Amino acid sequence: MKAFGEYQLKSIREHLDSRDSKYVTYPKFIFLCGKGFDKNIKDSYWNTNRGTIHRYMEKLLPDVNIVLSEQLWEDGFDSKIDLLTFEEFLAEVSDAIILFVESPGSFCELGAFAYADSLFSDKMIIVLDESYRDSRSFVATGPVLKASDNGSKIVYAEIREGALLASVELRSAVIDLMDAMKNKVSSINKRIINKNVNVHIGSFIPEILEIIKLAQPIMSTDLIQLYKNIKGFDTFTFVKRNGETFSREIQVGYIWKLLEVSKIIQVDAGYISLFNYIKPQSFMLKYFGNAMDRERNRIMCRKYRYGEKV
Repeated sequence: MKAFGEYQLKSIREHLDSRDSKYVTYPKFIFLCGKGFDKNIKDSYWNTNRGTIHRYMEKLLPDVNIVLSEQLWEDGFDSKIDLLTFEEFLAEVSDAIILFVESPGSFCELGAFAYADSLFSDKMIIVLDESYRDSRSFVATGPVLKASDNGSKIVYAEIREGALLASVELRSAVIDLMDAMKNKVSSINKRIINKNVNVHIGSFIPEILEIIKLAQPIMSTDLIQLYKNIKGFDTFTFVKRNGETFSREIQVGYIWKLLEVSKIIQVDAGYISLFNYIKPQSFMLKYFGNAMDRERNRIMCRKYRYGEKV
């Protein structure tokens, strides 16, 4: 990468934050699971329980990014990753999961998440129909009970059109969630001189957005190489927050898709840039005042010098 000589890389590395963790103001994701909808029918999604709670949350916290598997899954993915692992990836990068148990697919999701060794349970809200209150069914005494024991919040509501937000339990749980998301803390992937390093995928996202802010527009391959050069990695593997690897390899393309659908990045002819330059924070890097803007200006000058697209 001609635009990033060793002097420029050294300057960026000098601003690496030494802290182990930091508050994350942006971005924040909520993964909504529930009954499917027909993407070809106008307003089909907004007439579902997920659409209803989506609008309610956006009123409470306008900056929240809603994650829907249906919007992100592509047929081309299935040769490299199965849908269950893909949803596991979405659950991992999300700050919270709200699961409406209302269809065969959502019952399967409940079982998958509930038995994921509490990895997701502590950030799940499981919404059950009122008919399950005090039930001794398999659903209630099996995956729901296990998820509850692992930290999931169980709430009840009338899961039918127009009645969802009548549930005080559900509204209170969502309000508490929005308040909690204002104080999100995430670990920082440390600089390690090593051939292969495990990278926590949830921390990678605010880190890579910070680099995009510095160097945009930038090709995906150059962006990843710059990240590795700053961190001192030869290669890296995405892992879950408990350090475990995914059953199938998570590729950066899945992350670009998530960020693009969420309107956080835009991709034009392979070049990645931000929709809103201001939002990504100083997370991995620590700049004061307008020091980041000065760093970006130096990068842009080198790009012009070597004739690269700016």
